[in-house]
This record gives sequence, structure tokens and C-alpha cells, in this order.
Amino acid sequence: MAAMAFALGGCGGPSPTPTPSATPAATATPAATATLGPVANNTTPETERAVYARIESQVEAIRGLSHKTSVAPVLLDSAGVRDWLLKANEAQTNHLAMANESRLYIDMGLLPAGSDLEQMSIDLQAGQVVGFYDPVSKGLYVLSESGGVGPTQKLTFAHEYTHALQDQTFGLDKLATDTADQGDRDLSRVALVEGDATQLMTQWATANMSLVELLAVAGDSASAEQQKQLDAAPAILRETLLFPYQDGLSFVGAVYAKGGWAAVDQLYANPPASTSQILHPDLYLKKVMPVPLAVPSVPAALSSGWKLTMEDTLGELQLGIWLAGQNSTGTEKSAAQSAVSAWGGDRVGLYEGPAGAWAVVLKTTWRDAAGAAAFDASVGRLLSAAKSPSRSCAGTRDVSIVIASTQDVLPLLEDCSAVR
Repeated sequence: MAAMAFALGGCGGPSPTPTPSATPAATATPAATATLGPVANNTTPETERAVYARIESQVEAIRGLSHKTSVAPVLLDSAGVRDWLLKANEAQTNHLAMANESRLYIDMGLLPAGSDLEQMSIDLQAGQVVGFYDPVSKGLYVLSESGGVGPTQKLTFAHEYTHALQDQTFGLDKLATDTADQGDRDLSRVALVEGDATQLMTQWATANMSLVELLAVAGDSASAEQQKQLDAAPAILRETLLFPYQDGLSFVGAVYAKGGWAAVDQLYANPPASTSQILHPDLYLKKVMPVPLAVPSVPAALSSGWKLTMEDTLGELQLGIWLAGQNSTGTEKSAAQSAVSAWGGDRVGLYEGPAGAWAVVLKTTWRDAAGAAAFDASVGRLLSAAKSPSRSCAGTRDVSIVIASTQDVLPLLEDCSAVR
């Protein structure tokens, strides 16, 4: 799996993300290193500028959007990609928010103790990326170890040029994809952007790439190493990186099937509000919005020195990842996805106190009683196997959970009296 993305600033920093194969017929997967030069044929190779100009015209014709400003791609080798990511991460990332998120994930068991989410994200991105568009600088970057333009670079450019058109037409900054306490909403909007570009890339490749080119992309020697790195990544990183491409494509495809590119354009005026809407496009089409929830303030009964360090919304996607665990089988993953499929809303808070004490409070609500019961049963099995003390309170449609460093904190943050 390789990365074709637009770079995100804010909480998560630049975030080029692994994408599934989006090309037809030969199931070609863009790889992290370039095919050396153009595919061999009996014609005179085009100049690089002519190649890009031709792809630009083709993309604009398919997508129905026209550029307002020219975009000149910059070719980088793998060292150049990593250097760009490191500099952009330093300039654009909310490091405190990333550190807080690291501790939240560790406390919930989503990351091993001592993990550095920010560094892990950079390492994964640097190993996966083949191209990205940066809405801040308006720069478009394509990985090419040789400096040439082969099939992988052509496919990547078609995807990234779509991001440039999105930005010039709709304004990607208007989507607000970098809000520190709206992670689920932000991820759904990234899925819109990437699903759009992947849908376009699929159509472009169908119309404009030869079988030889598709096979060249699919057979890139770096693909195996990329897949190995992706497989070894913690599930919370791997699955959230894949989500905008796999599920974003399905979401955009469902909208496209009903109204073509004009319907996709309308998504930018009313972007999705949750990963649940991406996973279940009918929820978006029926305007089923997340239910807003709140976590409690620090109770007076807790000793001095406690604070609510951060809060966020995990959403259907991340709750499903949490229930499935790190090395889940296909059956376990499907069961976890089923257990969160009636998600209606959630809010999670990380509380920290003296001498390393901590607690996580998770409030959830579900669209029906069966959904709440399914989540309660699944999370009950998860918590019973965990090392940290925990408490779960279930009502008709609400489930509230506390996980803490010590048992005595649990009743102070959840006494189960308010669970409906």
C-alpha cells in the first residue's frame, strides 16, 4: 500500500496516508519507489511537462473542474520526502495534542506503553508516501528515486492534481480537518477528500493507462516492504491511515452513483460529520447526525492536582479498532465492526492526577437498544481481559466506561446513576 494524499496540518501534522489499489483490471497498487523512466514502447518518450499537461487535461475533463492556478509538481526522492515531512511536522503539528493522544491511546490499550504517536506516525508516513499535495504551500510533490516520470508517477500525479483542483475550487482549509478535539469528524472529511481523488484516479487509470503500465505499477519491488511496514504498525495507526482511501472511496462512490460528479461537488458544501456517515453512506444521505455528548468535569472528591487533560470523539471507526484489538482475525474484526455499527455518538476524556495517576472516561450513545447491548457485551469482554481497573454502566441506549490507574477513582468518575 502506498500513500497519495493531501498533507494535513494541526493536531496530526502532515498526514500522507496509505491508499488501497484504485486502478482497474490489474489491481495495481502504487508503490513507494518509482519505476525507472517511462514504460518502454516504440514511441519517442514525452517530455515531463508534456506528460503532466496531458494528465492535467484528462483529469479536468473527467472531474469536471478547471484549474485557476497552474501547479508544477516537484519530484523528490525518499530522503527528500522524509525531510519534507519532518520539517512540515515541526512547523504544523500541535505537539502537545499529539502527546496527549499518545497517552490516551496507551491508557486504552491501543498503543504499547512508552509509545510516541507523533514519531510513529512520521515513520509510517515516510515509508508509505508516494506523493502529496500541501494546501498550505500549494505545493504538489511526487516521489521519484530516478527523477523520471514512469507509470507510478503518472498515477500519483493524477491523484494529487485532483487535490489541487479540490483546493482551488472548494478550499480544503474550509473543511477544518485539524481540530484537536474533533478527531472523528475531521477523519470523515479527510475521507471525503481522499475518496474523491481515489475515485477520479480509478477513472483516469481506466481510460488512460495501458495494461503494461498497470502491471509496472503493480510489480514495483518496494510494495512488499511497504506492506510489511504497514502490517507491523499498530492497528490504530494502520486502520486510520487506510480508512480515508478504502472507505472514503466507497462513500464517494455511493454518492457518485446517485448523481455523478455534481453530487460529489455538493459534499464540500455539506461535508460528512462522522466516520459513521462514511461507513454507512445512507446515514449521510438521510442526514443522521452524531449526538453530542460531554465528559464530566473533575469531581471535587478527587484529590487536588487532577485535571481533564484532553477530550475528543473516537467515533465508530476507532471504537471498532479498539474492540478488535491489535492482531485480530477477520472474524474478530467483523464482530467488532458489527458491535459498533449502531453508533450514535461518543465523547472520551483523559484525566491525569498526581504521581502518574490517570483515568479515561468514555461516554457513548447508540441509535437503538440492540446497538447499545451489542457494544456493552463486546466492551465487557475487552475490559475483563485488560490489566487496568475499569467500570462499565449500560442503560437502554447509553454505555459509559471508566478505565483508571487505581480502583478507587472509578466510582468518583462514574456512579452509573446518570446512564439512561
